[in-house]
Amino acid sequence: MKGHPSKAIQTQRHDEVDAEVGDALVEVKIGLDSRRALSSALMKLAYLLAEKPGFRGFLVLVDSAITLPRLREEWARAAQVLRLEIQQRLHIFQYQTDTLRGVPTDPDAEMQRIIREVVSREQSSIAGLHQSRSATPYYDILRILINQWIKRAGPLTSRWLAEAAGCTYPTVASSLEKLEKYLTRHSDRRVELKAFPKDEWFRLVANAEKVRQTLRFADHSGQPRSVESLLTRLQNLRLEGVAIAGVPGARRLHPSLDLIGTPRLDLTLHDRARQPDIGFLRQLDPALIPAVRGEPARLVIHALRYPHRFSETDANGILWADPVECLLDLHEMRLEPQALEFLQALTPKPGTP
Repeated sequence: MKGHPSKAIQTQRHDEVDAEVGDALVEVKIGLDSRRALSSALMKLAYLLAEKPGFRGFLVLVDSAITLPRLREEWARAAQVLRLEIQQRLHIFQYQTDTLRGVPTDPDAEMQRIIREVVSREQSSIAGLHQSRSATPYYDILRILINQWIKRAGPLTSRWLAEAAGCTYPTVASSLEKLEKYLTRHSDRRVELKAFPKDEWFRLVANAEKVRQTLRFADHSGQPRSVESLLTRLQNLRLEGVAIAGVPGARRLHPSLDLIGTPRLDLTLHDRARQPDIGFLRQLDPALIPAVRGEPARLVIHALRYPHRFSETDANGILWADPVECLLDLHEMRLEPQALEFLQALTPKPGTP
């Protein structure tokens, strides 16, 4: 490598891969289970190496269902179409139960150390997205009911709630029982909230860290982009399923929100995959890395996994998160006066349709 990294490995984000370390470009794929996805990842790395002479590419498959013999088969196919000088700089590693095996060769000790650190970072970055889902169906239904109440959408069927939340009918029935005192039940068995369920809401706020799948990112570059700059870049990207939440989302619905500046950028990611795709961060700002515990975040992502989307696209094609997600973000930032103000602005007034 170009002056092998010292004991403290200096990694940096790259626009196209997970990490750049010296002359090594490292791409980590966790849980990859199809040969087509493997071929696509391998070709992407090969194309990148063609543009960067002198660099080496390392595709690391973590906990993949693809066996080592199949990796060798895929490597043989790729070798038929890749130039020799690209082949010599390209490597695939299988990372299973803390063991690294390579194609065409195993990594040396220095490369193993680098890969383990990059993999550890990537695993920690998605750890927040694998929280237990045992309590969340109820809170998903609670959020859906509040969203519909804010929108004055009227009564809802249990079937619609089950489809919107991605849960079973018994789960809906059990959840509605917990919310009984806040519900109006109609003769056709449809239900709607008759008031804001304060007790249950603040129970959700208290458990939000467990319920919401959250990723936090910071910038250690020394010259971080402003939140406003990140917001502008995001709007220009027009990303599918990535909605603006937090303070900007609240201001869109309540422009007079009593707050100067924007502490951070909150995004709501609609992605039901086991490992939601956050690759767009490379386009947004390659300097963003997972924040350590207690570190102020510049960007926060909350993953929503229930099927129905309550986000809205404005006239300019910008996707905005639903008001409930924005309200939760204000609570998470400890902006309690602003959260109360926002809720009061959203609360349906007596006599309004």
